[in-house]
Amino acid sequence: MSGYRCARRALLAVLSLCLVLPLSADPLHDERERLLAGGMPQAEGLALEVPEWVEDGAFVAVTLTLRGARPPLRLALLREAEDEPRIAHVELRGWHEPLRLSTRVRLPRSQALLVLARDADGRTWAVRQPVRIAGSSCLSPPVGDPAEGLGRSQAWRRPLDGGSELASLLRHPMETGQRHDADGRLLSRHLLRELRVSGERGELMRVEAFAGLAANPYWRVVLPVDAGELGLRWRDDDGATFDRRLP
Repeated sequence: MSGYRCARRALLAVLSLCLVLPLSADPLHDERERLLAGGMPQAEGLALEVPEWVEDGAFVAVTLTLRGARPPLRLALLREAEDEPRIAHVELRGWHEPLRLSTRVRLPRSQALLVLARDADGRTWAVRQPVRIAGSSCLSPPVGDPAEGLGRSQAWRRPLDGGSELASLLRHPMETGQRHDADGRLLSRHLLRELRVSGERGELMRVEAFAGLAANPYWRVVLPVDAGELGLRWRDDDGATFDRRLP
């Protein structure tokens, strides 16, 4: 009988701990609830292209393709093994079907990437892809001044498969506040917060960036061919903005 009582007390202790801990203690759970709302996502139609083996996890190229979604579309790009799993939240209001979106992410160690999506009809998608990391320069001291050239941007646009391909690159260190310079001093946190892309009919894409996005953020998307002149605006966490226009 005493053994039963001990087991019962242990079970009650575990249950009480579960009740006390807030759901926000699991950021991945919060992200799943935000987009999936407890539903069962489908995998068909969503593909994630990422190398199975990466030499340097500081710059991991990622491309996702989604077929059959209806705008507006919300996406979450996540990494499973970090305290801060968020890489980016993306909202798209127009694209050339199928959606093709590329960026670069930070993976300090081997882990899985996760993409969640929800469209205007409430349909949800999820895909998970493990990535093996040989090494990572995420916390290596920078060579030179990491803020040199801050805000310089490059952007390209060209016809592609009946759509209009946009690619952009912004010079930005994306400092997380976790690495040191060559003299051992901790570098201050300095992140890009947002990228907005607008066309003649309004906003086409908005990106909310987090610590998981690689330095010198790169984005590529295939937009509608009739999007018109494009305006790109980046904003970082100290309020600075950087603008670019493409005819």
